[in-house]
Amino acid sequence: MEKPSRGLCVMPFQRKTSLRALISNDQEEVVVHLADILTAPGRQSYFDSDPFSHTRCSRALPIAWPEDIVVLSGPLDRDYYTWLRALNLGPEQIVSFELEKTTQSLPEIVLEDPAPVQAALLKSDRRPVYVPFYCSDADVKCAELLGADLFGCEEEVTRRYFDKHSFKEECRALNIPIVPGDVHELDTASPLNYEQMEETVGRLLSNYGKVIIRSTEGAGGGLSLFTAESPDIQELYETLVSNKEKAVLIEPLLQVISSPNDQWLIDRKGEIHHVGLSAQLFQGLKHVGNLEGQYYSDRVRSYISETSEKIVKRMRQFGYKGVLGIDYIICDEGIYPIENNARMNGSSYTYAIADRISEKIGPIPCWKFFKAKTEPCSFSELVARIEEVVYNGIRKNFVFPYDTDMLSRNGVFAAAILAEDMYHIDYLQDALSYMGIARV
Repeated sequence: MEKPSRGLCVMPFQRKTSLRALISNDQEEVVVHLADILTAPGRQSYFDSDPFSHTRCSRALPIAWPEDIVVLSGPLDRDYYTWLRALNLGPEQIVSFELEKTTQSLPEIVLEDPAPVQAALLKSDRRPVYVPFYCSDADVKCAELLGADLFGCEEEVTRRYFDKHSFKEECRALNIPIVPGDVHELDTASPLNYEQMEETVGRLLSNYGKVIIRSTEGAGGGLSLFTAESPDIQELYETLVSNKEKAVLIEPLLQVISSPNDQWLIDRKGEIHHVGLSAQLFQGLKHVGNLEGQYYSDRVRSYISETSEKIVKRMRQFGYKGVLGIDYIICDEGIYPIENNARMNGSSYTYAIADRISEKIGPIPCWKFFKAKTEPCSFSELVARIEEVVYNGIRKNFVFPYDTDMLSRNGVFAAAILAEDMYHIDYLQDALSYMGIARV
């Protein structure tokens, strides 16, 4: 992973307030968080990788202001909530549907049974602002049912940028250099479909040593991602069909030096804000976290800023509202945008957690977030296990756990390391390792 020099260039649209305040800073409004990954494309793939994917809604808990409402599909981790409140974090009101398992997204659940959320809104007696993870058609309907102002847009607009092929076409229209390659639509009814895909792979392999094949929709656990060094892709093709993929991008696998994530926000008034530029961390092709504080050179930062600005302004033009994260790759051939996470990103929550805690202890210039794993335990047991490094309301360098619902089942949770410099990031990562906390 690249370790570029610390640039001093000034980013346009640099935010001067917290991410949460950009959503709403009106005392007459109440923000309602429905942070469900299952609203995004690739729902079945999420369930295939994790049958308890619906519990991920809880990551909104630490970023919520006291007057906010957080809605959960699954049961509340009461140990975690008690810990948050003792640190003066988290919301006073939580609506939990207490579902151990479900195949529905959270807005679909609320549409069927809106009464608990409506009761919480009545108690709040403020104008609601609906904040989804990925703004789906179900979220739009749910916000309308609840009489809430939507921090989002129609799913047709969201998909225009979330879909990887469509996003490449948007970049092409803006004359932004992109990775070469082709899109292939999977059609098992056509006897020539496999041969056409095989031909595309073979053509790219004649100029490149390896290709990457990825679904045009989905991200993280909802994404099909493969590499090929031979046009013999019969088994891979069958896997894509089994995954019910509709289309894939076939591109050369370039030698990547680093992969920045550039995060932006278009607020409900249409104003643009730059959230931050972080370095993505990978194990092979698998995204495993982000690192803030490893600054890129002036040249890289300026190019990414100018490129993202063009994209974000075009998104605003077509009506997009919400958070978005543009992923880039830096290689010898150039700097290319490769996808647009037109939704809340995993690192969005770390930015917001850092915002909340910096209000209490001062600026937090560096952070790292990743998926962590330990022996299955309760949250209270985890806090005892990492007592020397866990956030206590005072420490300047610490570990902040969240997304803890699977902790007692399989020991998996999200860990954010927040620190005053990169040396403390490394130190705390090593300390967690000694305490039996590994990066997944």
